[in-house]
Amino acid sequence: MISTGPALRFSLVLLCATTLKPGLRAAGSPLSNAIALVNTNHVSEARPLLAAIVAREPDNTQALWYLGKANLLMQRREEAAAFLERAMKLSPLDPHILADYSTACLLRAADLGISLTSIGYARRGRDALLKAVELAPDVIAYREGLVSFYRKAPGIVGGSLAKAYAQTEEIIKRDPLRGSVVKASVQTEEKKYDEARTACEQALIVQPDSYLALYTLGRIASESGQELPRGEQALRHCLELTPTIQEPDFGGVHYRLGLIAEKNGRLDAALGEYKTAVKLDPNFQPAVTALARLTK
Repeated sequence: MISTGPALRFSLVLLCATTLKPGLRAAGSPLSNAIALVNTNHVSEARPLLAAIVAREPDNTQALWYLGKANLLMQRREEAAAFLERAMKLSPLDPHILADYSTACLLRAADLGISLTSIGYARRGRDALLKAVELAPDVIAYREGLVSFYRKAPGIVGGSLAKAYAQTEEIIKRDPLRGSVVKASVQTEEKKYDEARTACEQALIVQPDSYLALYTLGRIASESGQELPRGEQALRHCLELTPTIQEPDFGGVHYRLGLIAEKNGRLDAALGEYKTAVKLDPNFQPAVTALARLTK
């Protein structure tokens, strides 16, 4: 139902490397050990430990939450949504859990394509994210998630560029630099390339290593065919940085580099970039499609 393009694949993945909160079990307990494994990316080891805790303690909110997070990180999205929903019902005012549940639902909706089940997941994900923003209005990542949702989701589940712009203005109030770049990504959606490019370049004067600004410049070039060398330069710079979990990863960068190379007539280079993008993320459909097109 929802596109699996970079905006939802990355900007809505709101999982935080959450550390133990006060009140959790003391260090060395089975739960704290499992959480530590999740937070250090040993997810496959953590998952069975968390499942065992949940089996013994079905109302343990923290265990349910982290089991949901572990499943989500392992791309077991249906299971992730189920465990996170249970955690959310036990702790309905925790914005972290709401945001992670939203992520699971929206990614599951993307997996399912156009279907009534997909619509249900998308609406639940939207509502959970709206609630997270209501509870934690100053957390920029949650608002960025809403921007991405409103940009990409169809109208039947609440997609709206007007709503996306409204959220960018809220971000600008809290972080003018970041907000201007997020707004530029929405302007790019509307093909307002000059406005978007100007915003990104201005942001880069202040913050030369702004990954999102650099990526957006590359995206503008790859979609508009304008200022291709500058777009390529910006994307190459992205590869020297580390994206946050809300930002397009290197698979997206290589896909954009492939589009630029293709527009320049450098088909061998484009093919190489698409292959790299698919290797990094075999489920990244735009790159898979582009690769198939050049290998016919």
